[in-house]
Amino acid sequence: MQQGTIYVCDSTEQAQSFLVPWLEAAGHQVALYNNAQQLMDLPKGHNAEYPDLIFIDDQLPGAPLDDLLKRLVTAYPRATLVVVSALATVRKAVRAVQAGAHEYLIKPLGSDDVAAIVSRVLERSRLEKENQSLKAALKDRFDPGQIIFKSKCFEQVYALARKVADSDASVLVLGESGTGKELIASTIHYSSPRREHRFLTINCAALTDTLLESQLFGHVKGAFTGAIASQSGLVQEAHRGTLFLDEVGDLSPALQAKLLRVLQEKEYMPVGSTQVKHADVRFVAATNKDLKEEVAAGRFRQDLYYRINVATLKLPPLRERREDIPLLVRFFLRKQEGRELDIEAAALKRLVQYEWPGNVRELQNVLEMAALLADDGLIKSSHLPLSIIDGGTTAFKLPAQHMSLAELEQLYIEQVFRQTRYHKMKTAEILKISRKTLDRKLEQYAIGKPEK
Repeated sequence: MQQGTIYVCDSTEQAQSFLVPWLEAAGHQVALYNNAQQLMDLPKGHNAEYPDLIFIDDQLPGAPLDDLLKRLVTAYPRATLVVVSALATVRKAVRAVQAGAHEYLIKPLGSDDVAAIVSRVLERSRLEKENQSLKAALKDRFDPGQIIFKSKCFEQVYALARKVADSDASVLVLGESGTGKELIASTIHYSSPRREHRFLTINCAALTDTLLESQLFGHVKGAFTGAIASQSGLVQEAHRGTLFLDEVGDLSPALQAKLLRVLQEKEYMPVGSTQVKHADVRFVAATNKDLKEEVAAGRFRQDLYYRINVATLKLPPLRERREDIPLLVRFFLRKQEGRELDIEAAALKRLVQYEWPGNVRELQNVLEMAALLADDGLIKSSHLPLSIIDGGTTAFKLPAQHMSLAELEQLYIEQVFRQTRYHKMKTAEILKISRKTLDRKLEQYAIGKPEK
């Protein structure tokens, strides 16, 4: 059984001889109070751990039960209040529940009764704490404070994002891959009146039509092979929140029509269902395609284009905001947990001069690799990919001809091995394989340090 913090406000013999000893024996932190006034006075300067559960006798001296329950609901809004009564009536139970009690038990209590309710309450408390933790982690991941810039071109985009956040208008975010479209979408959500509700994302290019439709709109049991149970979709899960549609330009014509219905009518039907459902969702879409060209070519619906394009944000590529690169570098280095990292001026200059075809995402990946190579905590030019040192434009170059998977693996291992200056342990860390596996791969592909 999980352990929790439990208050017992009961002056009877059973509380002192059974309930408190039983709870303590089960490993819970237990505090016993003999009257209502003691419990009501606790919040004033009280520093004990927040209680998960409070047992309250309904015949306590010092205050009417209704008043005590209302006070406790205010003082401990997350605690479960359980009233224990030796003289229970339906009327008393109803009044207790109306005043804030979650449970109403009849004395004498048995160990099975106590064990069941404590287990249920602590499991619910655990799930609530876990949910809060996940929400905090998600909000931290999409924290608008992670948008780092000082360039005028990005400042204009950021200001417009904050401005459109106050409305419910659909927003289309344009830009190359890696420019931060999802982060801008999250900025719109967490700056909007919808911030207390969910921000969900889906990549429209990563799923087949059938799976994407199910993910968006949900499905009923038996809708298709493998649908062993009904499942809600992201449109329903994002009710009163925001749904970010990445690579919206890759939607099929059929899904475009269904998305249009949600945008226009705020209604949809799960896969395999004839029941119309309603959802209040704010949509932010992103693409690196030219949707005007897609509309002209007949691949994207014009009416959907105008629905999702109420406001447009175009993110500049990193090569057009080079003054932001030093700020981004410092930010990503600070995010390397457990290490104090710095970068020499020559290496920073090379990063500023590089073209960054993969934009901010590529910069982050380069710095993560360089951090692995910087044993002394100082990133030098020698820790950067050769493509950056040589003034190239890609960190991993693919040949024009088609290659087998084995040939691609050999090429990638060769490039990483060369970038680490033939350091086997660092190469293995970057490739996320063991040193033994790396040695076997090097021998298999006849890769070695060149002779001088």
